[in-house]
Amino acid sequence: MGFSAFLMTAMAKEKEKQSVELREVVDDLLQDISLLRLHKDKVEEVDDLPIIRVGKKAGPVAKLGIASKEDMRTRSNEPHVGSLIEQEATTSEHGWDGSGATKKVPWGWVLLIGSAFAVGILWSLFQVRHADEKQDHLVQEAKTILEKEVMAERAAAHTIEKIEQSVRNFYDSRSIDELLRYVRHPDRVKPLMETYYSKEKLVPSRVDRILGYDPLTIEHNANFWMVTSELSPPQGEQLLVEVDADDVAKIDWETFVCFQPMDWDEFARNRPKGFTANFRVCVETDHYYSHDFADSEKYACFRLTTLDSEETLYGYVDRRSEMVHSMEKLIVENGNTVTPMILRLHVPKMVQSSRGVVIEKLIEARWLHVDPPDIESSPDVR
Repeated sequence: MGFSAFLMTAMAKEKEKQSVELREVVDDLLQDISLLRLHKDKVEEVDDLPIIRVGKKAGPVAKLGIASKEDMRTRSNEPHVGSLIEQEATTSEHGWDGSGATKKVPWGWVLLIGSAFAVGILWSLFQVRHADEKQDHLVQEAKTILEKEVMAERAAAHTIEKIEQSVRNFYDSRSIDELLRYVRHPDRVKPLMETYYSKEKLVPSRVDRILGYDPLTIEHNANFWMVTSELSPPQGEQLLVEVDADDVAKIDWETFVCFQPMDWDEFARNRPKGFTANFRVCVETDHYYSHDFADSEKYACFRLTTLDSEETLYGYVDRRSEMVHSMEKLIVENGNTVTPMILRLHVPKMVQSSRGVVIEKLIEARWLHVDPPDIESSPDVR
């Protein structure tokens, strides 16, 4: 073995004892070193070699030493199995943002939101069902109302037909007996008819057409109608008609003729002393005090007139009586205008007043007897 081989072996062993380390290049040591640049066809001596830097210079220039064989034996170019597993777990668990935090599914919120959706769906179904039931109820209610309206219209049409027939028959009557078939309270009004038609001629009329039917409510009684007709020959064109419990239409004859127990003009001019009767009069408050009724503190005064007459009488009532308040109330309710009433009037035997009469009783608050009056206790003439 030559010296060179021994030298190479010794140098190798010496190198194995040395550790690989980075050493700082000292420029002073490199000053005496010759630098050669190899070309294809020549060798060129240069003073300095350019330094190639990658990135920023973090510290002094360092040279990489050669690692020892032991260090090289402990290294492997193949990755360790554990590192692969760890890398795979890290890759699967880390998010795209590189934060490394594991994202967990918020099952509580999912359950809460699901429950809310379920409740909303159930509520919607309930509302739909409730709306359907409500709609069915409204439809049924509308049908009921419509049926009632149809029945009411049929009943009204039937009632109007009855009224029209009675009105035509009444106007076409030619005798008292025939009239009595179509009038209210026939037993009570028969003697009144006989008295009236003894002075007035009964003239039948033909109904050309009926102009209107106006329902009236009198003392909570809705069975009255005001019927207006066009007649030939013309006479009283309005009739007050009552449809009784038997669905029979009856005419109020007393209001038709405005029956008075004595002609009003004759009664006002003559005022027969001691005479008492029930008159249909128009009433309003007044302040005419004279002769027997001069004391305004004792008497209340009312002005009395009637239809188709210019004669006026003054009726007096004791102020302390309840009748005064009743009459004044009726006048106020009628707008403080002329108010129709049926009053029992009395002419005292010793009266000195030329226009004064005593009001004995308020018979009716209108010209109509809603119910038949007691003939014995309230005679029309006494």
